[in-house]
Amino acid sequence: MTNLDTPNQIIRMLGLLPLPREGGWYRETWRLPGSPGLISGDKCQSSATAIYYLLTPGQHSKLHRLPKPEMYFYHAGAPLQLLVLDEDYFPDGREIVVGPNLELGHVPQFEVPGGAIHGSRPLGDPGWSLVSTVMVPGFEPNDYNEPDIEFLIQKYPLFSYKIRSLG
Repeated sequence: MTNLDTPNQIIRMLGLLPLPREGGWYRETWRLPGSPGLISGDKCQSSATAIYYLLTPGQHSKLHRLPKPEMYFYHAGAPLQLLVLDEDYFPDGREIVVGPNLELGHVPQFEVPGGAIHGSRPLGDPGWSLVSTVMVPGFEPNDYNEPDIEFLIQKYPLFSYKIRSLG
């Protein structure tokens, strides 16, 4: 992927589409059919899903909550800075950088716990980030939930600027 210089090339070559509500670009690359144990109402949920996810310069992933864990994997471009707010795992909030430079404290992959509120943006040059995410059980559109931004600012005042910018 290092020979791809622009987000437009990546969007075209990977066949990415705009991601509604959250922002950015994506393409689902894998959906493992559901098993009898994964039934929600009268609908069988997927066992697992994977997507490519690209944020271009000036874009961010809007703060949102998913009920299932989401694993991020860095691929190319700028490191991806995640803000994660979760009462159980990160009660004071936490910023994670998913990227290639371990010496700078980046991690090449990171799990956002199910139920955690999170949002992200590219960190530095070249201004875009390409990652993949995997969810087990798989993502379903009704999983996506946007939190109350004012409530989050009161609960996590040290992150108020970032919460507003990702809200």
